[in-house]
Amino acid sequence: MSDHIVGREHELAVIRQALDDTVAGAGGCHVILGAAGIGKTRLLRAAGDYAFEREIAVAAREAFRHDHTAPLVTLAGALRACSPPADEFAWLSNPDERDQGNYAKIDRLRDCLERYSSRRPLLIVIDDAHWMDELSALAVRELVPALASSPVRWLLAARTRQPDDADTPGWQTMEWLAQRSTSIPLGVLDDDATALLCEEMIGAKVDNTVVALAAGCGGNPLRIEKLLSALLSTDQIMVADRIATVVGEDLPSSFVATVREIMGSLSGDAQWLLRATSVLDRPFGIEAAARLMGREPGGLFAPIDEVTGSGMLVEDQEGLTFQHDLVHQAVRSTLSTPVAQHLHQEAANLAREQGRPTAEIAGHLLRSGPAGTGAAVAMLRDTAAEVAVTAPAAAADLMLQALHAVGPHDPARPAMVAEAVGLLASAARVSMAQELGEEALRAGLNPATRTTLQLGLAEASKHAGQNARAAEYADDGLSEPSVPPATQAQLQAVRAHATFYLDDYATADAAGAEAHRIGRVHEPGAAVFGLTARSLVAQAEGRLDDALTHATTATALADESGGAALHRHPRIWLANALTSLDRFDEAERALRRGRREAEGLGTGWARPLLHYYSAALLTMRGRLDEAVAEADAGVTIAEQLTALQLTVPLLGTLARLAVLRGDLEQARGCLDRMSSLIATGITAPPEDVEWAQASLLIADGSADEAFGLIEGVYDELPDRPTLIVLEPRSAARLVGLALHARDRARATAVADAATRLAERNPRSHAMAGAAAHAIGVLRRDLRKLCEAVAAFRKANRPLALASALEDAAILGRDREDQATVRGWYDEALRLVTAAGAHGARQQLEAGLGAWRGVTPGPLPIADAPCLPLLSQAERSVALLVAKGMTNSVAARRLHLSPHTVDSHLRKIFMKLDIHSRVELASVVARECPGNPEVT
Repeated sequence: MSDHIVGREHELAVIRQALDDTVAGAGGCHVILGAAGIGKTRLLRAAGDYAFEREIAVAAREAFRHDHTAPLVTLAGALRACSPPADEFAWLSNPDERDQGNYAKIDRLRDCLERYSSRRPLLIVIDDAHWMDELSALAVRELVPALASSPVRWLLAARTRQPDDADTPGWQTMEWLAQRSTSIPLGVLDDDATALLCEEMIGAKVDNTVVALAAGCGGNPLRIEKLLSALLSTDQIMVADRIATVVGEDLPSSFVATVREIMGSLSGDAQWLLRATSVLDRPFGIEAAARLMGREPGGLFAPIDEVTGSGMLVEDQEGLTFQHDLVHQAVRSTLSTPVAQHLHQEAANLAREQGRPTAEIAGHLLRSGPAGTGAAVAMLRDTAAEVAVTAPAAAADLMLQALHAVGPHDPARPAMVAEAVGLLASAARVSMAQELGEEALRAGLNPATRTTLQLGLAEASKHAGQNARAAEYADDGLSEPSVPPATQAQLQAVRAHATFYLDDYATADAAGAEAHRIGRVHEPGAAVFGLTARSLVAQAEGRLDDALTHATTATALADESGGAALHRHPRIWLANALTSLDRFDEAERALRRGRREAEGLGTGWARPLLHYYSAALLTMRGRLDEAVAEADAGVTIAEQLTALQLTVPLLGTLARLAVLRGDLEQARGCLDRMSSLIATGITAPPEDVEWAQASLLIADGSADEAFGLIEGVYDELPDRPTLIVLEPRSAARLVGLALHARDRARATAVADAATRLAERNPRSHAMAGAAAHAIGVLRRDLRKLCEAVAAFRKANRPLALASALEDAAILGRDREDQATVRGWYDEALRLVTAAGAHGARQQLEAGLGAWRGVTPGPLPIADAPCLPLLSQAERSVALLVAKGMTNSVAARRLHLSPHTVDSHLRKIFMKLDIHSRVELASVVARECPGNPEVT
């Protein structure tokens, strides 16, 4: 193990146990957080040493400040340095291979990591992870949970975040991981550990003079070590009779003073070496040091030996670097302003010659004095434009840096603000975008810049689910004179989607039509987006054929136009329209193709939406376990992307599914998370929010409270039959709930709305079934209930069919042929059991079980050839993974997304009480002789 790991026995034990678990096949992530100089790096090195002892491959890298403008540089650098080397990661060194879409890179990385870890466990170490580049940060957020079932252990360290630290993707990811992984907080050393560290540093026992002086360092190991180094270098520590004591009166009073004390003990050349290279923010070679010092490289050998011997500089894979950022800052503070400006100018020239990122060059120019500011701002803006597609957060940071440099009255500032707002919107930093944008709007802008700014603000607000503000910004932008047609189309498309979620269907449809009219000539992507909004409006109003027409037109236009239009992914809404018309096989094909397109184009926002509509389709088909896996995967991705607008409906879907499956505690958890997001200003349709909440209340026996909660849904149903469209069996449930509340008027209104919906959509068996079911419950009309059964059977909607059969059995048990009624009950029971709707099954048994002569009891064990605790979908995944397939390969085999396979695998591990793929293979070998093929 590394030297001087003092006072960290518990933390080391946690890491060693995690690495032992990794050897056994389990994955996971540990986050180390602590103040600067507290010992994070040393702990990482100790972890690497132990990993080598356990024959775990190690991929390690430190993140640097300038990583943020180089997509994937942090994670790719770690994997390229993997020890032992791995062929799987060789493509990361090939510029042509790296030039693919961001999400395609992440998917490929995932596949490579799965394949490599199937042969050998892997530890991935990232120090100073708060400086990770944006794509690496996103990859870590996705890969940590995705590889939890593989022997890949993540160990990431970052210093404790301070209030004035920038909100970088690295910080966001570390905070996200800290909530979902095992955190290892590093505190200060206690008195005993401080004394022990002093003894190890000095090589002798210490008296109270040493301990008292070290105590002034506040238990920070780096500060203690530097203090002792300074005292040793100035002969202020005396050892007599094997006891060390401090002598002299001129003792360092601060860390900076301590570092200067150490520097003062070095030669003049060594001191100049430290000071000259302190302007660099990355490891450097001997040639760079010589250039800054104005010396020949051959004359630096002795100074380099001297500074490395003092511990001020250390060697790593990329050259020489300061032992710690605190030491770096302390040395840099010794430079006078003229000297610092000269060195930064030379560093900028050197960086330019070495082909360093332009952001690094600009950073030096900004610190080189007034002469470099103009050039630096131009470089920052150019670089921001270059990296905006792959790293919008990094581009936004560059623009903010440029804005800070130009000052409030620079004539170029308004245009720069507009650019920055758009980038901040893309990076989901909505509050900052709004604050900066509002400031610029108040200051006055020319019309073109103002309109561009309002489009950026509208998109930022829409992304965050703040639809009211999005609509306001879009309206303001459209009110400007001489708005370019392409911008008009984009504003109208955003306005259409925003006002749809504000329940203003007339405005949404009109805006969508305008976006299509203008955009098909000037901006096809906006035209496609406008048409998808019109499809949503038509579906919400119950015009199902119109919904399909708009989605079909959008899809054809995107295929014809390509480019940005394809990135709108209209097949997602096409699948939604097909689902509402009971055309499930076509909808499934559309979603499958849409998923392939999203993966190929690397479009992040489309992924959670694909999972949302996949979950809806699977629910209609009565495949609840698969629907849960899709919705769960969607929530995971939406949270990773901070796509909060999409997280709310996905959580509502999970809550409704949990109620159907009888897991009310999980439903409560989903609704709590959803409510906390809504409290931030996110809006979502009542079908996703109030109906989910009411479903839980009904299952909890609080029908009156549920009715009170959704009175608004009842009142809007004549003009907004969306709930019946999305869930046909809800019509009868709404009628029953209103009758329970003795509100026959509202019950009648529901039946009338369902009837009109069926008349408007004569080709929809599901809508006919919804109307007949609602009327049957309202009038206690068994003939109508039998009509509903026949319609739902034609629509192939198992849960709706089971619900109609249940109501028919309840009504007919005292007045119909008992064999027929028992048949209805038995069929309903088979349907809900096969669907995994255990909550619906319990309700059915509680209502009719005694009459049928069945005593409610535990759920039956599935009649499966093996692994009876698993659903059919979970069993398929388990059998493939047990054969050695990676999640990615299993996903392709089963025509699922890898995220859905991840979700299935988490549930498999929980149900079987196992923690690794190795254990799963053992269980399958024991319980499934021959590992039957997946059907």
